[in-house]
Amino acid sequence: MKDTIETIKQQRELELEVIKLRLQSYNQQQVIVLSEQALKQKTEFIAMLSHEIRTPMNGIVTMTDLLKQTTLEEDQQHYVNILESSSDALMALVDNLLDISKLESGHMMIEKHPFDLINTIEDLVYALSPKAFKNNVEVILDIESDIPLFVIGDALKIRQVIMNLLQNAVKFTHEGEILVSLLLLSPVEDEQNLTVKISIRDTGIGMSEEQIAQLFENYVQVHNNEHHQYGGTGLGLAITKSLVELMKGTVEVTSKKDVGSEFSVSIEFERYTDLPSIPFEKDVLKDVRILLIDNNTTSLELISMMLSDWGADVSLISEMNDVFFNTIQHEHFDVCLLDLDSIDMEAWEHHQEMLQDKPLFLLAPLGNKIEGEFRALFQTIITKPIRKLHLLNTILAKAKK
Repeated sequence: MKDTIETIKQQRELELEVIKLRLQSYNQQQVIVLSEQALKQKTEFIAMLSHEIRTPMNGIVTMTDLLKQTTLEEDQQHYVNILESSSDALMALVDNLLDISKLESGHMMIEKHPFDLINTIEDLVYALSPKAFKNNVEVILDIESDIPLFVIGDALKIRQVIMNLLQNAVKFTHEGEILVSLLLLSPVEDEQNLTVKISIRDTGIGMSEEQIAQLFENYVQVHNNEHHQYGGTGLGLAITKSLVELMKGTVEVTSKKDVGSEFSVSIEFERYTDLPSIPFEKDVLKDVRILLIDNNTTSLELISMMLSDWGADVSLISEMNDVFFNTIQHEHFDVCLLDLDSIDMEAWEHHQEMLQDKPLFLLAPLGNKIEGEFRALFQTIITKPIRKLHLLNTILAKAKK
């Protein structure tokens, strides 16, 4: 009898424990359901609010643009410029909020179409490089020759990802360089797909390990405590990571405080086979002698490799000194590529007569105005960041006349 009572007691305790666990599970499920409902309501509210803000903002942006086209006094022009930059910043914030709401609700879709990947990257670099050049930051493009021009993917999302990363690099880099490189990871023999690694390396303020850990969280600004002047919402990189993952890609970050950072995204594209490949002659610049002077080591090496791959005979000089003037006076070159920042104007003016009949090509940052007698000494100006095909075509057109 005693054993029976004990057994019943244990059974009841077990039943109570089961009921308790079920209640806990039910409560947890209710918490999850309520959390999901709250997230959905928040997302819908943000989306609705963003749309409501966007409508009057479009009017402000349009009217500001029209106002800029009228005749304004200097102080009025200054006010309009502030109005324009402020409205652009607000529109960017609204766009980010819309993207976050779409990503959180699962409404963001991938739309694949053929597009020119190389031209897309070059256009973005060109759009942002003038701001970097104003800070004396060199912007360099390095695109591997095996990467095809056209691929199939979501061009708009690729643009948004690279734009966010480039804007960050420009924002946090005040000296040195920003290197944008494209590398083919998948075998060239793969006829269906290819994986491209797009890297943006800068010599900016860098980050600690703790800051990297928080980097992709919504509304977190990892530099806010130390550098209040940078501002921002902390949404750009969170959106970037979500977009890359939506495209089945990966994001990598390496950084060292006060040294710089490197952001890399690896994304798989489909090959676009409807466009016939254009045969490329590897030794297209064979027998062309080129003198290259550039005081940026990275730029000097990359341009040199580019020219050498095309078969050119390249001589390198890193600064405008007696070696340069002696070389250009006594040796024959079909093309002399001179970077604007490497030119010593005092030495240049002293040797100007010697340079009169030389095939001088100026490499100048985008946005620089080159005029007068100085401009007249150059056969042509090639803007930096350098587009590979533009550089090649310019050299071919001038050197082989």
